[in-house]
Amino acid sequence: MSDTLEAATGNQSMTLVSHAIMARRGGIPPGGRVLDFGCGLGRHVREFRAAGYDAVGLDQPVPQLTKGWPDLPEGGESLYFSDETGNFPFASSSFDFCFSTSVFEHVMRYDKPITEIARVLKPDAWTLHVFPARWRPIEPHIFTPFGGRFQHPALISLWAKLGIRNSWQKGLDATETASRNIHYSRTGINYPTQQQIVRAFSRHFRYVTFAEREFVAATREVSRVSALVAPTISWPAVGRLYRGFHTRVVLARK
Repeated sequence: MSDTLEAATGNQSMTLVSHAIMARRGGIPPGGRVLDFGCGLGRHVREFRAAGYDAVGLDQPVPQLTKGWPDLPEGGESLYFSDETGNFPFASSSFDFCFSTSVFEHVMRYDKPITEIARVLKPDAWTLHVFPARWRPIEPHIFTPFGGRFQHPALISLWAKLGIRNSWQKGLDATETASRNIHYSRTGINYPTQQQIVRAFSRHFRYVTFAEREFVAATREVSRVSALVAPTISWPAVGRLYRGFHTRVVLARK
């Protein structure tokens, strides 16, 4: 899990968000097996397990992403690595639901993880993914204006010279900050178009849609943006603007 999740959902439990989005789609099977794709330190795995689900988390085998796992009681029991080629260590058709939060903006190539998510889900199971929009006014990792769309080194350098830093860059000078952000913009963030996202999921899922309306309704009590747009999110233009400029909520059924 990254800091971006907090920007998208405030302190909202992803268990409650998932229940709200899945409510009119048959729900999540009680006690079902749930996969948190890109689990970080497993915050949402713990939420789902506390709610009675057989939840596990998966992340990349990158030490800095999971350096806190040894200190977690469930680290060896419910948190797993994919292998170096992106394969999941789970049997096919073994999960009832999969979700991620602030993960897909870091997925540089969609096909492998989507293939694996589809493989491990049971027939008719759903997968839900919440991540920042391509045109968000301030990209939430490098803090550059419209950094999900425009990643020119001159723009990134200018923003660094103006003193803008993320939480890991406090104390760095402008040159070092710009260098890190330029590198990260090329290797760590990826914002495909809506059509590209739908096309990528449609290769492996029979139904793909967006669920921003339900997401906003579920987070309006903890998110100022959701509270602001909730009264009008059902209007087509508002929904498209929210999806384009704030948060994408992709929902797909196997």
